Amino acid sequence: MIRLLFRRRIAEGYRRELLRVWTPFLLVGLTALVATYLLFVEPPPPRRLTIATGQPTGRYHAFAERYRAYLAGFDIALEIRETAGSAENVALLLDPASGVSVAFVQGGAMPPDARDRLSSLASVYREPLWIFHRGDRPYDRLTDLAGKRLSIGPEGSGTRVVAQRLLADSGVTAAGQAAAGAPFEGLPDRQAAEALQAGRIDAAFFIVGPGSEQVQQLIRADGVRLMTLRQHQSYARRYPYLTSVVLSEGLLDLERNIPPAPSPLLAPPAALVANATLHPALVPLLIEAARAAHEPGNLLDAPGEFPSARFVEAPLRPEARRYLEEGPLLLQRVLPFWPASMVSRLKLMLLPLATVIFSIFKIAQPLYNWRISARIYRHYEILRRAQRELAGPPDPARRAEMIATLRQLEEKLATVSVPLGAMAALYQLYLHLGYVRRRLEGEQPSLPPPPPPPVA
Repeated sequence: MIRLLFRRRIAEGYRRELLRVWTPFLLVGLTALVATYLLFVEPPPPRRLTIATGQPTGRYHAFAERYRAYLAGFDIALEIRETAGSAENVALLLDPASGVSVAFVQGGAMPPDARDRLSSLASVYREPLWIFHRGDRPYDRLTDLAGKRLSIGPEGSGTRVVAQRLLADSGVTAAGQAAAGAPFEGLPDRQAAEALQAGRIDAAFFIVGPGSEQVQQLIRADGVRLMTLRQHQSYARRYPYLTSVVLSEGLLDLERNIPPAPSPLLAPPAALVANATLHPALVPLLIEAARAAHEPGNLLDAPGEFPSARFVEAPLRPEARRYLEEGPLLLQRVLPFWPASMVSRLKLMLLPLATVIFSIFKIAQPLYNWRISARIYRHYEILRRAQRELAGPPDPARRAEMIATLRQLEEKLATVSVPLGAMAALYQLYLHLGYVRRRLEGEQPSLPPPPPPPVA
């Protein structure tokens, strides 16, 4: 029982000494870790994200719904902001108060001054430019539309931006149209298709997929023709965001052979564009959501062609370029999204953490050993005084006082707690105390003790 109590007291003293020595280092290390986290570690990814799309009946909105279903599997809520189209989407991305972090933007809809403030994540699919017109003969150049009643898409839409640019290159301007009594109209897609069939307008521009309701309706309508641009390759060369595609014979309807002949079209690819508020950790998730939605391809896009780093106007975001070229990082392959994000964010804390560990093993442990040794070796000063007393002329009063001091020291050492590794030095001190005390008392020790350690 006594032995158990003695071991318990030794263990308690050992723990107290460890706390005294290591606590300052741990506090300094913890302070360094907290400071590093607050100053250098980026905040965790948000669990809500807002994307700007387009009209509720458009493809942007439909794809955003598929993105939302994908992100919901990672406990991220995607809020869909309905807009007039790409031009409004760009304006929302440039407005810090809008809350929009990512948007669909059609090729050609981004003003030059916005390209340095925004970044692209990937192009996701091609959107053909369809120009349907009325008339007795087919049109194959945009100059044929001069003086005609045209609908070029509503304000804020990418269709309007691209149509105005291409028409202006061909000399068909808003001022010229107004002078001819046929100003540009900005009808939504559904209304434009109805107005064209009813003869209220002469031509309409659409940038939609081949499966859209308006395309399927107008390409079969009596008195309406699909315009094939003879200069499509020249437009594609002038504008890098435009691609030239050919609508092959019978692609839309093999039974009715629609279209009846190959029809070249211009197709500005749609892209995912983000501003600085998009958290970097969400970039791979958005690209994977785009891959799940667009990788199968469609009538114009080959399987696996999108998402792509090509056909973008704003510079690719570094995280997006790395992900598109190299795929997911090792952490993203072996860990779920949220743990991988946390580990990636905390990698900056490895340096202060390594500093703490190095300090503990290189500084704290030697300091601890020194403090334990000091508990024992400091008492040899009393032995030095007793040794001097033995060497000098005998003085009974001083010797009695020294003997009492040595006995008190022996009793005190019984309460000193040291780890097992230091017990040998403690027992040596016991032997030295007993040896000197017995000599002062006039006893002759049978065996001399081991030499004491040097005292500074």
